[in-house]
Amino acid sequence: METITDFHHPSLGVVRAWTSPSTRQFLGLRYATLTGKWATPVISEGDPNKVVDATTLGPSVPSPSNGIDIEFSHIQRRLPVPELRQSDTECLNLNITTPKDASAGVNLPVIVFIHGGGFAIGANSWPQYDFRRLVELSIRDGLPVIGVNINYRLGALGFLTSNELVSHGYKPNNGLHDQRAALLWIKKHISGFGGNPDDITLVGESAGGVSATHHLQSEVPLFKRMVSMSGTNLLMQPLPGQVTEYTYKAIVDRLGLASWPVTERVNELVKMDTEKLLQASSPNLPLLPAAGGDLGLKPHTYAEIYQGSRGSLDIPGRKWCEEIMIGDCQMDASILSTMLNYEKDQIASAFRESLTRSLGSADKAKEVLTAYTITEDIPGEDALKAILQFASDISFFIPVLNYGHCWSGNAYIYCFNEPNSWDGPWKGYATHILDVSYLFQNYNEQLSEPQRAVASQFGRDLVAFSSGRAPWPAFKYETMDLYARVYGGQGPDTSGKVATVLAPHPRTERTGIISSLMQSIPADDLSRAWGSFMAGH
Repeated sequence: METITDFHHPSLGVVRAWTSPSTRQFLGLRYATLTGKWATPVISEGDPNKVVDATTLGPSVPSPSNGIDIEFSHIQRRLPVPELRQSDTECLNLNITTPKDASAGVNLPVIVFIHGGGFAIGANSWPQYDFRRLVELSIRDGLPVIGVNINYRLGALGFLTSNELVSHGYKPNNGLHDQRAALLWIKKHISGFGGNPDDITLVGESAGGVSATHHLQSEVPLFKRMVSMSGTNLLMQPLPGQVTEYTYKAIVDRLGLASWPVTERVNELVKMDTEKLLQASSPNLPLLPAAGGDLGLKPHTYAEIYQGSRGSLDIPGRKWCEEIMIGDCQMDASILSTMLNYEKDQIASAFRESLTRSLGSADKAKEVLTAYTITEDIPGEDALKAILQFASDISFFIPVLNYGHCWSGNAYIYCFNEPNSWDGPWKGYATHILDVSYLFQNYNEQLSEPQRAVASQFGRDLVAFSSGRAPWPAFKYETMDLYARVYGGQGPDTSGKVATVLAPHPRTERTGIISSLMQSIPADDLSRAWGSFMAGH
């Protein structure tokens, strides 16, 4: 039974929260203010004399109203959805879940979660991200933590940029600025909730993982540890200027503003109804983090990340982020299947032609096709699955290994292999986003007992890592101690079970195909080839 209680915070005042027998939840706390939809976030200051109502979920960022349905369709299972609101200026809020007895000075570890959604959809109010059960699990294990979910601007509000906008004072990468502002607010105020501002673990899934690895480029320490779930900056490189200018021009053209004088055009965009702007921002236009800007985002190659300290890698976070935990799902590229504009019966030949152009050699294209058993007469559905396995390997799995190889501190590698057991096109595969449904324990009633055991261990491992404990032996290339944690598996002897193995090992269900290919075709070339195919080239 939950009740509303008053919590006395030393700098925020009296904060009203939902209290259960073991936890307390503060909802919709504003961490920054916005004077306009593209304004730079201003970190909110507290007032110890105020009363703050934190019993209602805050507004989310304007984004497609069916966003949560899209994510549920990928998970292939729904949860009850609370009332969801959107606002372009009141959206920068966060939810904090603490043990019920936490108070100032307790200094508990803090886990901050950045949701995924391709920088286009997502919200801290979505039920699959609710921290309550994970915090309850941490309490039962005697390692209590505090969980924080944040909102950040998405789509055109978060990532539309151009020389025109910058020259009129509008910075690029609003979404990343929002995330950074949230982390700084948490550092400033979390101690009053019982958290340790110097013991923050940043967890990002998919685009959230991309974001987390981007924040490693900060000169200012933002967190102590990082967890990247199925997403790194190698998956989504920061966009070069010519691409951001192309997107800006396309949106301006769709809005009928191309002939307007520059200042009038910018002013019109700034005051324009947000819904109209979003309608002009079609899904095929890239609205992602941009290179450069005041955050100084730099693109990195696979080779640079792999070489780490042995090369010229310039990632300041390698000095201040002490440990990382990083992994992927066995069929992460399931999320990309709806983005491929190819007929199934033609996809194999289209892939062959695209590879030949991108790799500049029919022989190299044949190497890839042969490695993944993509023949000329392969059925369309089989071809799609084989192509997506290649995509999973090069876009998700190899970046995991590269970060494990480059990290100066401890790196903990995992493979999420438990198959999706719910009806849908990806039943039987460890799909993208499925790891989230297990981690937060919010689907436990819809899992079998062995699956719940996998979910529980996944959550416990994250809590242990966030508490400064080794969840399993670290991944060490120097000594070839290539340890990996494996959650579940495809076969009856592995499904519902957790193991720690020395890779390469069959239990990881990660073949050596991609590594063998990389002996003759560099990973960066394979990645660019996949990007070209995704783009229809």
